Amino acid sequence: MQAGQPDLQLREDPRLVRLVIAAPAVSRSLDKIGRSKMDRVAMPQIRRAFVNLLLACLVLTIPAMPAAAGGPALTAQPPATPIAKSDARSGVLTLAGGAYAYLPKGRTGTPVPVLVALHGAGGQAADVLESFRDAADANGIVLVIPQSSKGTWDMIEDLKSRLGLEMNVTPRYGKDLKALDTALADLFTKIAVDPARVGIMGFSDGATYALSVGTANPQLFHRVIAFSPGPAFLGKSAPDQFVFISHGEDDRVLPYATTRGHVAKLRVRNVPVEFEKFSGGHEVPKAIKEKAMAFFRDPVAATAASAGGTASAP
Repeated sequence: MQAGQPDLQLREDPRLVRLVIAAPAVSRSLDKIGRSKMDRVAMPQIRRAFVNLLLACLVLTIPAMPAAAGGPALTAQPPATPIAKSDARSGVLTLAGGAYAYLPKGRTGTPVPVLVALHGAGGQAADVLESFRDAADANGIVLVIPQSSKGTWDMIEDLKSRLGLEMNVTPRYGKDLKALDTALADLFTKIAVDPARVGIMGFSDGATYALSVGTANPQLFHRVIAFSPGPAFLGKSAPDQFVFISHGEDDRVLPYATTRGHVAKLRVRNVPVEFEKFSGGHEVPKAIKEKAMAFFRDPVAATAASAGGTASAP
């Protein structure tokens, strides 16, 4: 089932409950009738007809079950041996799937790091490029900048439509995830990529999505950066995947406490995490952005420093 479609739930129909409870008694009555008034030879056909009637009632009273929720698995993967003919141009490149790639200035065609950058709710790809263009140029990073198909990312849109209607809501992904997979696969055929330096980052809802998709795909994203995320669905992660999370203590949009929970869960799984809290609201201060870029360049040093107590503990 695609994100945004109405969800069909399995509900307990009181008519069905009464029918199932009554079934054994009806069957016993049929046995008595068969012994007193009906030919015993006809009883198996009568019982079979009754069972078929019961199954038909079951089918009619149970709504269709929704399609199984799929995890955010991505198939795109940079080749182990970088492509020989890499596009060495700089500027904005349109990728399959509708995303944009920003190729930084000064590229030489050698394997480059790639960072997927996700906007927040109501944001635009152009705003993300404006915010991170200088950092991309300074660090030689190729940015992949998708645009959500709706006001925010598919999994979050879908959850909003179901919260309060279901118990144990699980995430479902749709067009946005597929478009991201398509864009990355296209990029990997156009430029030489360093497979060990591929990451994903986002702000606000984009951070929620980056944490959910990033930790579910550690084989692709070796770095995950989340600025002020909301309730994310943390994936399998891996000890060789590095995570940077920041959050303002006075955030009135997405609670700071949620991020503390994410950090604690990741550290329990032995995932290296750099956690940066700051005095402020729902924002990405310049100093935090600079720390995130330093983390992307050398996550081992950054997370080691965080674990040693020079950065914030959850």
